[in-house]
Amino acid sequence: METRIKLLILKRLLLLVPACLLLVSMFASGQVLQFDNEGDPEIYGNEITDFQWIRGMYTNHAGGSRGFGRRSRGGWWDTDYPDSDENFLRGVQRYTNIDTNPRNHEFIELTDPRLFENIFLYMNWKRVPIGSSYSGPNFSPDEIEALREFMFRGGFVMVDDFWGQPHLDDMFMEMGKIFPEREIIKLNNTHEIFHVFFDIDEVAQVPGRMVTWDFGGFMNLDDPSYPPEVYAVLDDDGRVMMVANYNTDLGDGWEHTFYKGYPTKATNDAYKIGINFLMYAFSH
Repeated sequence: METRIKLLILKRLLLLVPACLLLVSMFASGQVLQFDNEGDPEIYGNEITDFQWIRGMYTNHAGGSRGFGRRSRGGWWDTDYPDSDENFLRGVQRYTNIDTNPRNHEFIELTDPRLFENIFLYMNWKRVPIGSSYSGPNFSPDEIEALREFMFRGGFVMVDDFWGQPHLDDMFMEMGKIFPEREIIKLNNTHEIFHVFFDIDEVAQVPGRMVTWDFGGFMNLDDPSYPPEVYAVLDDDGRVMMVANYNTDLGDGWEHTFYKGYPTKATNDAYKIGINFLMYAFSH
């Protein structure tokens, strides 16, 4: 109970909204986020700020985490890193009053005690191909215990980048390892999480590279066979503890913010839903 209270206090200290009135009025007038894919407009310092973005490392299939497989840091947990993380923090800094900095991000192992000093955890569970040694998580018992404890203390977990029914089935399997006793539900656009900061009346599809640049992809943008959806696990009070983005890739939307070939609308959509998740985590 004491640790839960401490985390709730941390949330309140970090949540400097509703000083979002400027943003609310901006959207009421029909304006959009001013990321125009023409380059980074300013250079930020490296000072430590109140909010730090945390990306979770996990045990991959075949037991890999760091230094395993095709990537220097290992596995697929680092997909889109660090551009995705830094650009998202640019958006948070620009469009909210949260004290953060694009350089204030870190990746940690799920069993690292520092996890409990934070309120928001991002993970990419990419599965390419499913079950291979280059694939996403195969959580260890200690990782499962840490994730459960983090969320039951009031933490919020966002997972990203699932495409097609096999990936959805696999996502349900991994979420079921963490919460075998809880239902995984699909959130509709009337849920509070879609209106806590921005009003999101329709969950847009944020394309991954395979869609935008046809990197051997199997689908087209807005393909009706791949509808974008958000799945969630709730606690006993109805608070969203974990969300999973399906048939969409917010990480790519953030990563390619300043790439001219990436659609600006998709970037804007990625920031809006990501910031909503963040604000929900701060306020619940």
